[in-house]
Amino acid sequence: MSEKNESDTLSGLTLIQVRDSIRAHLTQGNAGHHAIGRLYNHTVSNRLAEKNGYSSAQQFFSQNFKALAQSTLSRYGAVARQFTEEACKEHGVAKLASLSTYAKVADFALPAGDVGAVPIDIPQEGGTVVSKPFAECNLEEVLSAVKHKRKPLRPSMPPPDAARVDFMRESFSRHFAQGARVQLKTSVQGGKTLLTIQGVPIDDVERLVEALMDGLQPKLVRSVG
Repeated sequence: MSEKNESDTLSGLTLIQVRDSIRAHLTQGNAGHHAIGRLYNHTVSNRLAEKNGYSSAQQFFSQNFKALAQSTLSRYGAVARQFTEEACKEHGVAKLASLSTYAKVADFALPAGDVGAVPIDIPQEGGTVVSKPFAECNLEEVLSAVKHKRKPLRPSMPPPDAARVDFMRESFSRHFAQGARVQLKTSVQGGKTLLTIQGVPIDDVERLVEALMDGLQPKLVRSVG
């Protein structure tokens, strides 16, 4: 979705007019939130607060709008830049902000115009996923979808490899004293289990070889059998 530029109607507003306009919009619900976001962006981008004796825009807003947290103003501003007033009226700031985050973590571009049909993958109990249009999702479902997309999918280790790794860890614990910095790490790449050994002092290389040989015993026994 293309970023919206500030309207020409904002270009001549003074800081006092911004303050009075925001106060008027505070009672207008979602449409008012969008307008407040545009006014916030106008104030920040044009450094109106600094030009009027404030150290920052944050100081101006904190002094004049104690009920509006900085995080809320930033969210309003971000939504106003990315979405239309009509979208804000229909879906609300919080839900649109979550949709923006969902698009980022899922790595796709939001369409221009109506976003109601954007599919959202919502995780269910048991590990299944159900896709619903954004317009039919509530905020909790969108947040759950964001969390699900953010969760790294770590490939699982095949059970036989896991058993061998456990045996090798036991071998390492027998051959290296407790508190030693020797570490046996694992990862799964391309369906193969990879081992990484770290922290072995050069004086303990022979001990490492012994630990590895002991860790290979189960496979050797199976091969002989």
